[in-house]
Amino acid sequence: MSIRWITPSLGTGPYSAVLDESEDTVIDVRDLVDKSGNPASSILEKINQGVTALNNGLRVIVCCDYGMSRSNAIAAGILASFEKAGFEHCLSRVLAATGETEGKLGPLKAVRNALGLPKRQHGIYPQPRILVTGGNGFLGRALQEAVAEEFEICAPCRSELDLTQGSTKLALLAEEHDTDWIVHLANPRVYTSNAAMGQTLTMLHNVIDVCVNMDIPLLYPSNWEIYSGYSGTLRADEATPPLPRGPYGETKYLAEVLIEHHNRTSGLRSSVLRSSPVYGKGSDRPKFIYNYIGKAVSRMNITTHQYSNGDPMLDLLHVDDLVAAIIAAIKAKHTGHLNIGSGILISTNDIAKMLVSKLNSRSGIERITINADTARIAMNWSRALSEIGWEPRTALNEGLDDILLYRTGRE
Repeated sequence: MSIRWITPSLGTGPYSAVLDESEDTVIDVRDLVDKSGNPASSILEKINQGVTALNNGLRVIVCCDYGMSRSNAIAAGILASFEKAGFEHCLSRVLAATGETEGKLGPLKAVRNALGLPKRQHGIYPQPRILVTGGNGFLGRALQEAVAEEFEICAPCRSELDLTQGSTKLALLAEEHDTDWIVHLANPRVYTSNAAMGQTLTMLHNVIDVCVNMDIPLLYPSNWEIYSGYSGTLRADEATPPLPRGPYGETKYLAEVLIEHHNRTSGLRSSVLRSSPVYGKGSDRPKFIYNYIGKAVSRMNITTHQYSNGDPMLDLLHVDDLVAAIIAAIKAKHTGHLNIGSGILISTNDIAKMLVSKLNSRSGIERITINADTARIAMNWSRALSEIGWEPRTALNEGLDDILLYRTGRE
């Protein structure tokens, strides 16, 4: 790896790349730790050394083991001090010039503190300022629409923020928008595979890093799949032990474990909302609803399933109700876990009958037998009522009417 020049006179790189650069001023930052805890005096010594060399017309190369994290943090501090410019602006220039996005937030925070930059102040604006990852998805769009008049929203698109590539860009966005809460909705495009598990946890860890280092509370939507390993009918409350089955349920469970670990060890403040399956206009999930609608419109027979322990039954939650729960949790400054759902189970066969009736369809409804058990999980939302004043308000009948009206309007 060679030297990357941020300006014609300031660059960064691995120490091995600067051994022959005898004419340049080399600032070796390998003695700093690649995390929080570096003393301000050591950081300022290296920044002042760089600024003095630049003022004398010399080129400066800041180096660490790999030229990725500590060197870029010190280089941003040197650039900010030399040009008397904003630290975040200079850090953005460093990232753009080096192409690095994986810089650790600990050294960056230490440089900020050493420069005596003011700490972030929470709650200084009349409206809460929310940063939403995955804001262009189904839930993200519904959330933005619902809170447009209550919150200030920053919702970067995927091209602006790739959370698989590190946490630094998210930190810059959070700083720029004086963020009070981060609502983490982003997922890999395909989120139910084994490969998605690693990506999901990487993205979440990057968000947690920002929340911990900047003291920003996190709201994370988990869901009923953490209970999907149970067989039969269960009314799950927050004391029900998780028992996930399959990659998606296991991923959500591991995400909750990661969040809880940082609650205990890093001072993370978090609100985790476990929702039942979410539906509503503007989404194609749950898939079976739209499969049934398509067949009913075409007057084709609809096939439902019957498992060894009976019909599959779901506790369906309208997207507006989940959005209302997110808003209520933020307003209440909630921390902890809450189960969110309608609390009412309905079979897929009954949903098929409802749709056939609403569409005046002649479709028949058939069952095929599946030689396995199915989990039928209803979410007990009583704690959500007591802690954030939330309860479900959209009946399934009303929610299905909303989907059919939206679908008809689009066609």
